[in-house]
Amino acid sequence: MVVVDNTFMSPYFQNPLKLGADIVIHSVTKYLNGHADVVMGFIGTNDDAIHEKLRFLQNAMGGVPGPFSCYLALRGVKTLHLRMREHEKNAFEVAKFLNSSPHVERVIYP
Repeated sequence: MVVVDNTFMSPYFQNPLKLGADIVIHSVTKYLNGHADVVMGFIGTNDDAIHEKLRFLQNAMGGVPGPFSCYLALRGVKTLHLRMREHEKNAFEVAKFLNSSPHVERVIYP
């Protein structure tokens, strides 16, 4: 079983389920929400058997966010593409700067 924590890549840059992962997890608190005002997680799968097991655990443990938390997360998702595009631009500029520095031996980007 392949489980990928895609929190820092986000769905904007990578979809692990399309790349063959069995399960993908996200800390919604980070990039997906983007405003640091909600604590939430996400687990996704394309496999029906895994989905049923996860659904059972969710029901047994009560791991369901409230409506306002969902609203806050949705608000953040609406601007995810804008924020991630800027992160990418900034990271590229930092990589270029470091690559031109005589004090840096090697830059691996992305």
